[in-house]
Amino acid sequence: MSTTDYKAAADDGAVASGSAPPMMVHVVAPSSLPEGYTFEAQVGNDPERTFTVEVPAGGVKEGDTFLAPLPSELADGPRLRAPTGQWKDGLFNCFGYGILHPHFCCSLWCTQIAMGQAMERMNLTWLGVPGPEVATRNTFKVVVAIVVAYTVYSIALEIAGAPYGSTPPSYISIPRFVGSLAFTVWAIWALMKTRANVRAQYQIPEEKCKGCEDLCCSVWCSCCSVAQILRHTGEYETYHSTCISSTGLEEGAPMCV
Repeated sequence: MSTTDYKAAADDGAVASGSAPPMMVHVVAPSSLPEGYTFEAQVGNDPERTFTVEVPAGGVKEGDTFLAPLPSELADGPRLRAPTGQWKDGLFNCFGYGILHPHFCCSLWCTQIAMGQAMERMNLTWLGVPGPEVATRNTFKVVVAIVVAYTVYSIALEIAGAPYGSTPPSYISIPRFVGSLAFTVWAIWALMKTRANVRAQYQIPEEKCKGCEDLCCSVWCSCCSVAQILRHTGEYETYHSTCISSTGLEEGAPMCV
């Protein structure tokens, strides 16, 4: 994976001065609009921070979410700094902040919880996709609830099956298999969509396994993928990392947008 001089990116807001693509933001269509129509969108529901958005090809329906470039003058406001055009560092640069850094420990031992922190930062739903505020305001809590519910479910079935040794009855083995399959599919799908949305927002192209890079990373390198997303969107040079907050950052840290 490509890396970039983050210090320069943080100072200049670009990977290479004058050459980095703009940061993209998710815009919710206020109504059904035709292709090419322009309207004023607000950043974070702040009436003082607006910019002109052009409806993409094919038009949009009311409530649809699409990506639009954020003007550079608005990108200078209070937000977490991250380079555009390429990842801040490599997929396997997990020890860049130390082997016991909270972002890495959480990604390694509680991968889905760390994924929920990344979703919360990016205003994504528990499925890793953009959505209205009502669907994204409690994403981290929803992810934690899913992980806790699956853990309790699995432990309960393990205890119930313990007296039967390696051959539990079907009324135990089948629910255990179905629950494990459902949780695994959700974890892979949600991480794949989260990674794809981070790449889209920061305009990071695929480099390996083109067409299925997000899927491959989510299946084979899930903890490293989550850690890379957290590093890219975390600005740990400025804000402390923590395992016990909804965003994985100290209280008072700004959002990504």
